[in-house]
Amino acid sequence: MEILVNRYAALLAAAVALLAAPVHAKEGDTFRPFVSGAYFHDDNLFRLDKGEAPDLKRADRYGLLSAGVDVDWKHGRQQVLVNASKTLVRYDRYSYLDYDGDDLKAMWNWRLGNRFSGNLGASKSTSQSSFADIGLVNNQVDRERRFGRAEWEFHPRWRIGAGVETTDNTNSDPSLFSQDFNQDSYDILVTYRTPKGSTVRGRVRRIDSDFPTMKLLGLNPFPPLAAVADSSYAQTDYTLLADWRFSAKLVLRGEAGWVDRKYTNALKGSYAPYEPWMAPYEPLLVDRPDYSGFNGRLTADWYATGKTLLSLSGYQELGGATDINASSVLKRGTSVSGVWLIREKWRLNGEASYENRDFRGDMGAGTTQTEDDTVGASLSLNYTPIRPVSMDFGMRAGRRDSNISAGDYTFSSVFFSVRGDF
Repeated sequence: MEILVNRYAALLAAAVALLAAPVHAKEGDTFRPFVSGAYFHDDNLFRLDKGEAPDLKRADRYGLLSAGVDVDWKHGRQQVLVNASKTLVRYDRYSYLDYDGDDLKAMWNWRLGNRFSGNLGASKSTSQSSFADIGLVNNQVDRERRFGRAEWEFHPRWRIGAGVETTDNTNSDPSLFSQDFNQDSYDILVTYRTPKGSTVRGRVRRIDSDFPTMKLLGLNPFPPLAAVADSSYAQTDYTLLADWRFSAKLVLRGEAGWVDRKYTNALKGSYAPYEPWMAPYEPLLVDRPDYSGFNGRLTADWYATGKTLLSLSGYQELGGATDINASSVLKRGTSVSGVWLIREKWRLNGEASYENRDFRGDMGAGTTQTEDDTVGASLSLNYTPIRPVSMDFGMRAGRRDSNISAGDYTFSSVFFSVRGDF
């Protein structure tokens, strides 16, 4: 703890000085700087199984300091939003995990006449991968997005629109180069708005994901063969989305549809750019199996009283997979969260969640595909002494049960954070 305090003393002192200064943030301010600081203690930082790496110290403390600015500029019917922040994360015991994060997003919400509107923007971020699936690796993910959308309101209750988005995802650690991808997404959306303000939308979306580096699944020395897989795919979604206001106290939000994912399954690029000694190994392509199935999510927000909100959610969604022997993962889960405004300046937040992950795509005889169940809960108390300043103190806990060796873990953590907007 002493090491971390020394490294952060000057920065935290500056943050406290800023928070102690007069603040005058108001609704509608065009330029709004902010600063925040947080301190965490985690008793199982790397999410290790009970008997895994017995000589490794599991607990660690780390601090986080962020500063940035939010810009909301309006000119007539045009609106420009800019969010920029810099985040410093410093660990006490495992200092090799220290990293500096960035987050930058700019978006233009445009409107032309009374019937045409949309947005155009880009974002860039640097963040650290979760240790739950990659272990003792300090991996930073750089993500760049460009997006645009246009909609035409051809009737007071109907509109049609189309959008496009590109994403480039890059990992810093060589062992995760096979998870780098370039993705293009296109969609067409038709929206109907009811007289009471509810909306129903139908969407068709196409996603093309290219993974330049193939996944290495295994090596056979005699003859020298390398089993590899191509994670690139083309996916089409057919989705119905709705935001339905049953009453002033109950709002339902949901989406349901069909997902059709087909893998490219082609030899290309490299499977081991960080291991030159593997060059003599001849690549042997192992096909990824395609997937078609139901995707859906339903959320209910219940405003029980003027001071309480309860939110329930359930879902089944197809995602990517970090497991080396899987092509995708089907996630099924549920969560419940609540907010209670205890007094004018005090708020209690709570959440509990459950998720089952079914990793798909058998890579060969004798290979066991991962399936795990994760449960988690959090509780935090928020205090707002004055409107632009907020403080949070809370705790989190969770566990994962897996069908593979060393896949289980339990953890608990506590944290304190403070944020000031100027």
